Amino acid sequence: MVSYVLNDGPRPVAKATRARVLAAIEELGYRPNLVARALRSTRSNTIGLVVPDSSEAFFAELVHAVERAAFAADSLVLLGNSGYSRAQEARYARTLASMQVGGVLLVRSEVGEPHTHPADLGVPVVYLNYRAPRGVDAPSVTLANRHGGRSAAEHLLEHGYRRIGCLTGTSRSGPVADRARGWADAMRAADRDASAVRRTGLDRPAAREEVKAWLRQKDRPDAVFAAADGLALDVLAAAQELGLRVPEDLAVVGFGATAPAAYSWPPLTTIGRSFDDFAQAAVTALQTVREKGSRQADQVLAVSLIPRRSCGCP
Repeated sequence: MVSYVLNDGPRPVAKATRARVLAAIEELGYRPNLVARALRSTRSNTIGLVVPDSSEAFFAELVHAVERAAFAADSLVLLGNSGYSRAQEARYARTLASMQVGGVLLVRSEVGEPHTHPADLGVPVVYLNYRAPRGVDAPSVTLANRHGGRSAAEHLLEHGYRRIGCLTGTSRSGPVADRARGWADAMRAADRDASAVRRTGLDRPAAREEVKAWLRQKDRPDAVFAAADGLALDVLAAAQELGLRVPEDLAVVGFGATAPAAYSWPPLTTIGRSFDDFAQAAVTALQTVREKGSRQADQVLAVSLIPRRSCGCP
């Protein structure tokens, strides 16, 4: 009888009986076991989400946006942090799938490990921010990273900067790498040197020192496109430590459109897309795969420039 009241069926319950059951539930503090219910029904209103590091600004904002989109769709999110480890990423995906989540949103890490796919999860999977590995039958929702990198470089070129460097990660594939490729496309198209690239790892203090060493060089760039907002903020901090004025001595553009970019000093020019748009597209794609059970087309979301003072814009 309790099940019929909580699940609104499958058999009707008299109004007086329903009232008595609800009163008893309130008095006893009963809460349904959602995991057990999911195991019985082979589905649940939960979404598994795996990200590299939810404490990093870009992923933190993406997580919150996915939670908002899922909640609007009457779903909740179970989160796992892979710690930039492919093995941990796959383990979280398998564990979440075993809990009978309605699907998994997988945000891959940009590391140099093999691009494997957690096999036979048994639930719908959508790759978010990172294209699915080649040969994997799962859709992806990504940003127009290469186009965005090109737009950033073109904007700096329009300001008249000639020595434009690129600060990027160590991985040769993935969204950050694609942004660096877009920067190189624009530099070559403008007949400018596209060799001023600096690659940094995940150790932020070490990366900061590498940036400072780069900016101390006699032939340092007069502008930097950083392929992630976090890297761009490191450039701003390094410039301040070295006594370089931004943008007078060094212009800086980032990528990500994160909240910290708007509150840096000077405010950071960045490329990006609303996190809510990004998350909504991913949650909708997961629902579509779940309902239709067929391969869906990959989505590439357009990005735009957000001009601020760090590049020389008013």
